Amino acid sequence: MDHVYCAIMFPSRFWRIMIRGIPYTLRYSRRAKRLSLQVVPGEVRVTAPPGASISVIDKFVRSRTRWVTEKLAYFASVVPPFIPSGFIHGSEVTVLGRKTILQLSENASEVERFIERNGILYAYLPRGSDLTLAVAKWLDELLLSHVKGIAGKYSHLGLVPSGIRLRTARTRWGSCSPQGKIMINRMLVHAPMIVVEYVVVHELVHLRHRNHSKKFWKTVKSIQGDVKPHKQWLRLQGAYLLNRTP
Repeated sequence: MDHVYCAIMFPSRFWRIMIRGIPYTLRYSRRAKRLSLQVVPGEVRVTAPPGASISVIDKFVRSRTRWVTEKLAYFASVVPPFIPSGFIHGSEVTVLGRKTILQLSENASEVERFIERNGILYAYLPRGSDLTLAVAKWLDELLLSHVKGIAGKYSHLGLVPSGIRLRTARTRWGSCSPQGKIMINRMLVHAPMIVVEYVVVHELVHLRHRNHSKKFWKTVKSIQGDVKPHKQWLRLQGAYLLNRTP
């Protein structure tokens, strides 16, 4: 027998299946019009429209076994951005593509200060402060500051958003609303600055072109040049960040 099924029902129509020794998370979605497959670090996800039979899903997955195996092998070989689930003195964390070690210094001051120097992120906090919350707040402020700076850099092109904010998202790096407001995924604070700039430019160009037409990509490339490396980083290393999103 070359494949085995093992399925368990989870809330929200989630199943776990095993095909050819590879575990998959199967989700039925009313929005899905066809079968789709996604490989993320440590997991393979299959989305199916309602009514899709296990035999059809099996055939679909088996036809892509080689691709899935190659993706899983790649993720196993890549050193991802290090994102701890919580922050303590001595934690390692990637900030804008740079690996840093967090060092806590408690003081009597009521002012929170963070200084990054020579691979060390110094956190000066009032005694009794919640380090994890303080670091998360600082990371948000850092990213938002850079995003606003990038937007200002290209304002002369007439690409001026009506607002910029950060969000937590599991599937998007950014978005642009019909009202011209731009959302950026806060997990990008762990990505290299050049990747952050690409995402911001991508959303700024949506202020002019609402789709991903040839005109859209021509405008993006006229600003950013070759965007393939940035897209590849988001697709591969960036998958770790999305997978860590709550």
